[in-house]
Amino acid sequence: MKTLVYGAGAIGSWLTAELTKANHDVCLLARGQNLRNLQANGVKYGEIGGEQFTVPVRCIAPESTENNFDIIFVTLKSMQIADAAQDIVARLSPGGSLVMIQNGLPWWYFSGIDSAWNGRRLETLDIDGSLTKNIPLEAIVGAVIFRPVIKVGPTEYVLPKVPKSWLSIGEVDNQIRPRLYEIEKLVASTGFAVQVVEDIRKAKWQKLLRNIVWNTLCTIGQSAPGRFEAHPYGSEIVYLIMNEGLAVAHQLGIDLDINPENELLSVKGDFRNTPSMLQDIRAGRPLESAAIIKVVIEMGEILNIATPTLRMISLLVDVLNQTAQEEGGGIQLVVP
Repeated sequence: MKTLVYGAGAIGSWLTAELTKANHDVCLLARGQNLRNLQANGVKYGEIGGEQFTVPVRCIAPESTENNFDIIFVTLKSMQIADAAQDIVARLSPGGSLVMIQNGLPWWYFSGIDSAWNGRRLETLDIDGSLTKNIPLEAIVGAVIFRPVIKVGPTEYVLPKVPKSWLSIGEVDNQIRPRLYEIEKLVASTGFAVQVVEDIRKAKWQKLLRNIVWNTLCTIGQSAPGRFEAHPYGSEIVYLIMNEGLAVAHQLGIDLDINPENELLSVKGDFRNTPSMLQDIRAGRPLESAAIIKVVIEMGEILNIATPTLRMISLLVDVLNQTAQEEGGGIQLVVP
């Protein structure tokens, strides 16, 4: 099965290395200096204190005309997809699958299923409608990955030890089709767990409700989640953020076994974890805030649900992101 990983960030690089190590026909689309680093050094990764791997990976540049990929894992940030959409689709074989591995909620959330909001465009995610226009809905396989990967060098990555990690995949229309099991078999051959789910939107919300708390708070506070759990006011802000998100999800028919109290307990004593958004701001990369927080605010407006806390958090994240981009770099820790 001819496979392309489109996006050479932490998840894309790690996934390509794992598929390569399992002897699959896979290549990684990368750009600029990142492409040159990958070609020269491969991908280096491993758990702290565990086995370390250096895997040479086959890479292609955006200028490459190579196409007819049966599966394309799209690991770009959500706000990068629109600019690459036509190129991604052009590389896909007829009847091929686009496995969309992004944080947050997708632009196609209200498409493909019967609901009161069927076909409604989410303007925070598909600003000009180009994603809906350029990416065929039938090609999309929704995906959520639960696997933290931290970049520590040009092509070097650390895999934090977590109780469980896996990839969830599902169809936009909630049907179970054979291609899901083909994708499951491909990824599971690396030893990584895969769940085929009927309701991929529920899986998206399951991760989002954690990201909307810790990605945003850790970025604003420039600290690991345990700092907030330990602060006397920490539980209050976590409750406010999560309860507003849960209210929107519930109104959409998504019921989750997740609550602020358990979420706070899960990060107790965690003073080292750096969520992806915190990694991005420190590296000067644009923040993936639209798919993680702004879309929930937009959904709240559609459903007439107030989200004052999310609006305040979104303001702080936006200002921090704007400042970092205008000053040509991220927030840096200064060590005396």
